Amino acid sequence: MLKEITIKNFKSIANDTIELGRVNVFIGENGCGKSNILEAVGFVSAGIENQNIENELLISKGIRVAKPSLIISNFRNKKPAHNFSINLIFQDEEDLNLDFSIDNKEDFYGDWSVKRAELNVNKSIVAEPQANYDAAHKSKESTTHSLEKMAEGLRKNYPKWVLKRFLIYALNTPALRGFTHESRKEPVGIYGEGLDVLLASFDNEEIAKLKSYGYLISWLDDFFIDVQDSLKFKGYKPNRSGSALYFVDKHMPKDNSVFSLENANEGILHVLFYLAVMISYKTPQFLAIDNIESCLNPHLCRYLMEEICKLAKSQDKQLLITTHNPAILDGLNLFDDEVRLFEVNRTDKGYTKTTRIKVKPEIQSEMGRKYKLSELWTRGFLGTTPDYF
Repeated sequence: MLKEITIKNFKSIANDTIELGRVNVFIGENGCGKSNILEAVGFVSAGIENQNIENELLISKGIRVAKPSLIISNFRNKKPAHNFSINLIFQDEEDLNLDFSIDNKEDFYGDWSVKRAELNVNKSIVAEPQANYDAAHKSKESTTHSLEKMAEGLRKNYPKWVLKRFLIYALNTPALRGFTHESRKEPVGIYGEGLDVLLASFDNEEIAKLKSYGYLISWLDDFFIDVQDSLKFKGYKPNRSGSALYFVDKHMPKDNSVFSLENANEGILHVLFYLAVMISYKTPQFLAIDNIESCLNPHLCRYLMEEICKLAKSQDKQLLITTHNPAILDGLNLFDDEVRLFEVNRTDKGYTKTTRIKVKPEIQSEMGRKYKLSELWTRGFLGTTPDYF
């Protein structure tokens, strides 16, 4: 896993070091720089094997592309920087340094140049770990245990492989409904495209695990993929969506309880996506989710976050998450060192700074009741609410 990241001269981050856990949640007011942290890692992912980076690659990672003079830190009363740098330290103490520069900071279409200090990776690891892992997964001789051992070995000895696959997911409903295919990532896109394709790749064990979370959606009886896409010819969907995912409502008559993904409510699409991404071996081991609370009921947010923290451990994934919903915090166990909460603020000079909230403040209400983390946030005790109006 990635243990520590230091970011210098990237967007609103002049110089900041963050010590990461397995699940990392960032909170703060709008515009404080939470997404910039995710995007800094995205730049590393793009630059890990590329000496020159085009905008298209950055966009495919989930990075908001801007004029280079806005990506390299630009503050009043501070000498403009000519490049930005990112240093990463992994759990085994290996580190990786990358410097990003560009010839013309005013050229929106220019390519970024990358200089890096290489990791001392295990040379016995195969050149194409993902291809070999995929081939092993399809083999009848492979077992879940053998695949887990292979994945564990790759992650421990080849952190570049994990970084290369890093993505920032920022879901939107039209993409989840199969109306757009903007990012063209496989098997599932950064905006939610291709959810049915991802689910179709699941084996019986993965599907069973995913369906075990059905309790989070009160009306859900089942879901399935219409592989032949034959139901659209029977009038089950208007055929605006390219998705073949269908749901079964347990409150409707059995002979008329099936409906398509484009007719489902937004909440189930987001929940199903997050759980599927966490369960699948085909999705990145290291990933980010921007605004995880979108379209979700606050109570659901809490329990979804609890399950994501459990899956991060059982599936050996590492996450960076931003949120504006206090209910997400109630799903975090701050006594677990692998689960970390960070407040993100901007200083008087505009620099983004992160501070880990290690212990829940023991503040009681007037009635003697201890506040939840969500209440501490909304009442301003966590220091991440705007106080200038």
